[in-house]
Amino acid sequence: MKKKLVLIIAIVLVAVTACVMLVGCAPKNPSDFMEKWLNSNSKSFKLGEMEVSIYGNISYGVSKIGDNEYISYTEIDGDNVITYSGVTVDGKTTWTKKTVTKAAMKEMLGLDKDFESLNDILMQQTGVSADDLKDFEEKSTKKDGVYVGNEDTDWEGITIKLSSKEMVITEGEGEGARVYTFTIGAKKITIPQEAKDAKEM
Repeated sequence: MKKKLVLIIAIVLVAVTACVMLVGCAPKNPSDFMEKWLNSNSKSFKLGEMEVSIYGNISYGVSKIGDNEYISYTEIDGDNVITYSGVTVDGKTTWTKKTVTKAAMKEMLGLDKDFESLNDILMQQTGVSADDLKDFEEKSTKKDGVYVGNEDTDWEGITIKLSSKEMVITEGEGEGARVYTFTIGAKKITIPQEAKDAKEM
């Protein structure tokens, strides 16, 4: 009996540890997911041809406008913030680099507080709160695992699909729909050597 009890406790501990490693278990609802996403230092966001991800103290962003692709990396290195910007035209990428202090970056972005991570900057800039989705939860109906905004509310035409690591918000239907994808967890970001070798602006 004692051995069985020890085994049960061990299994529970393994399950709890696994949940913590996943930044919490499966989210209970959209606002719960958003809270986990906002507090994560490894995450990504995608909308159409634009994607942004954060992995620790490095961020990566890419967007396409016409035939051109715009790429940016931002890195916090000690008291400095280094931004590498690239433009790809006809398959060739041209890079520039700019280094500023944290204090200068704080002033440039109009931040109210000091920051230690790129996620600190994101949370101050966006002003997004998990509470923003509580109104949606009150005015939506869950159908087949998907939250659907109720008719005659501000959320009509909005659907939210959740998994343990991803929240997909769809606005509208068909080809004109806008799809916002929030993902907890991101691949390790490596800044290309050609970006690091770019001339300082």
